Amino acid sequence: MATLRLVAGIISVAIVAGLSSASAENDILTRARMAAVDGDHVTCARLAEEARQQPGADGRVHHLYATCQAFAAEARRSELSDSEYATELGKAIAAYQLLLHTPGLLPHLEERASVEFIVEELQGRIAQLPSGKSPAN
Repeated sequence: MATLRLVAGIISVAIVAGLSSASAENDILTRARMAAVDGDHVTCARLAEEARQQPGADGRVHHLYATCQAFAAEARRSELSDSEYATELGKAIAAYQLLLHTPGLLPHLEERASVEFIVEELQGRIAQLPSGKSPAN
């Protein structure tokens, strides 16, 4: 009987710990999404980057980060040098390429095509800069 209670207690603690971890990630994602809705792409990118570091982060988290990072670079364009702008876009490109090169993160052909298009567009923006050089990723 005592063993049964101990096992039940351990299972309860494991469930609560698992839920709080998932809740923490979801809370970060919720805050990141709300920042994006509010137009605060810099905050969205920062929070999504934090969520990317969580174990089990899926393709949606990486996609949110890449998108917010690209928008944040655009939002801060007037504050950034060409090199800094290229570096910020390079971060978004790297996250998109992670999606493209990691099996299972982009399960649908349409998603893959969309991400490939975005990467080409961002690379084109970097190529149009006076230096025309892509940052080291």
